Amino acid sequence: MKYFVTLFFSFFSIGVFAHPHAFVDLKTQALIENQTLKGFRMSWTLDEIASSTLIYEMQSSADPVKAKQDLTKEMIDTAKQDHYFSYLYNQKNNLIPFTETPSDYGFVVENNRIIFSMNVYLSVPQKLSIVPITLMSYEPTYYMAMEYNDQSDVSIDDKKCEIKVVQPKVDDTLKLYASSLDKDQTPEDQSLGRAFAQKVEMKCKNQN
Repeated sequence: MKYFVTLFFSFFSIGVFAHPHAFVDLKTQALIENQTLKGFRMSWTLDEIASSTLIYEMQSSADPVKAKQDLTKEMIDTAKQDHYFSYLYNQKNNLIPFTETPSDYGFVVENNRIIFSMNVYLSVPQKLSIVPITLMSYEPTYYMAMEYNDQSDVSIDDKKCEIKVVQPKVDDTLKLYASSLDKDQTPEDQSLGRAFAQKVEMKCKNQN
């Protein structure tokens, strides 16, 4: 089983040229209390190729229940090792670390795609204000694209707060560079994924 988890999280290749090679659809819910950001409920929907490989491995296992448990553990362990592929910046543009104790994690299979979800928490909760806090989710080499498909893919449960997806502005030169990379090539610039990453901005109105 570990081979297939490594295969995906080492960025599952569809065997063609140009970055990215694997795709993850994102959904994020901000977890707040009294306009203080505590963490996020994140859902990652794997692309059909990666999903089908992992689904086949589970179904062909002698013990599908244990296979799913093992896969879940490997996915969450890998996510933790890679900072959940997510980076949160406060109003002063300082990086806020996540804890290494996620909760309510696991995955389901819907329409032949694996949807992995988890709650992740900030090491230091952040008070939201009129100045936005920014979340970015990406794989640094851009081998795997992590994207929100719609504004409705982000949410925040407070009527005085706003959350939105901001699209990146990527120049044509960088797009051409990414498209020229073979699946076996690693870009010299390990921040390529960041350049293509969407931003999720959160802010709240001042309380009266």
